[in-house]
Amino acid sequence: MIRTGELAPGDRLPPERKLADAFGVSRNSLRQALQALAERKIIESRQGDGTYLLISPEASLSEDLILDTINEQCDFLHDIIEFRHMMEPQIAALAARRIRPESLDRLKILVCDQQRALMAGQQDDNFDVEFHQQLAQCSGNRVISQVMTTIQSIVNETRSTWLQSSERRKASLEGHLRIIDALELGDSDAAFRAMKLHITEIESHVFNEHSGN
Repeated sequence: MIRTGELAPGDRLPPERKLADAFGVSRNSLRQALQALAERKIIESRQGDGTYLLISPEASLSEDLILDTINEQCDFLHDIIEFRHMMEPQIAALAARRIRPESLDRLKILVCDQQRALMAGQQDDNFDVEFHQQLAQCSGNRVISQVMTTIQSIVNETRSTWLQSSERRKASLEGHLRIIDALELGDSDAAFRAMKLHITEIESHVFNEHSGN
């Protein structure tokens, strides 16, 4: 579209759904591509105003560059998900054994707030982040809590706006509810499994492995 002159620097990109239909790709795949291009400063997303093309007419935009950028982003996201699979089920298991009633109540309140945001069509990313941070604290291990806080900006790559959808947000909420059920029972094995399933569902939505939509 850039090469044929359909898009010029300063132009706003067509809506996400229209682009996905035009290219014959899923919206999740499109979001990953847009995020990769945004990180290279080729496009810019403006809150409430759409996504704009930034490159100048003389800028070189090779297909190899775009493909390499997208592949790099996908590889990085795979690494983050792999890390989460390693860490977060164990964190949930520890939390099930050590969580205090007042901490469990705070997690329930967060999930209720997340549910209200979802029903209102509002962003719920902050509640998602806070849930996992609080859970790390509930593990009772100060090193785990500090490590997860330190690397939060990296983990948040899997929560990027580009990768969100109503289905992903609903699955996130349901995953959190299953984790709370296990915590309330004090069942570390169930908490481990609930978190493992939660991360697997996130992985499915991020990479669109089980759906062409």
